Amino acid sequence: MNDNLKFRKWNKESKTMSDVEVLDLRSRQTYTDNPVIMQSTGLKDINSKEIYEGDILSLPTHYRIIMSDIDCWVNEFLEVKYSSWFGGFIVLPSEKYLSEYLFDGCDKNGFYHKYPKIVGNIYQNPELINYV
Repeated sequence: MNDNLKFRKWNKESKTMSDVEVLDLRSRQTYTDNPVIMQSTGLKDINSKEIYEGDILSLPTHYRIIMSDIDCWVNEFLEVKYSSWFGGFIVLPSEKYLSEYLFDGCDKNGFYHKYPKIVGNIYQNPELINYV
């Protein structure tokens, strides 16, 4: 297992995403490309793709409500975000820990989830925010 932290950056000017080879955190260090730095969560989606903060996940969820006619699969969309308040990576809009969603099983409400899939990120696919 690789214990190194991984980062990627979004260059606001050129609108490109790239891996960060070296992250220099010394004081007064400036970056000319004005990047947004995102950390890897250390977790992967169903396709073994690394999940970073800022990613949008699609989570197939089976809703079955007893005593009603609701029995369907829907895709929930979640934004991955780091929260200093929670001290870890969460998903919006629920503000639950990301790790709670990365399993195949039932959640606390009895809804059945399948593994999430990265469908984009908030920088390259801003239109996906409307689904979160």
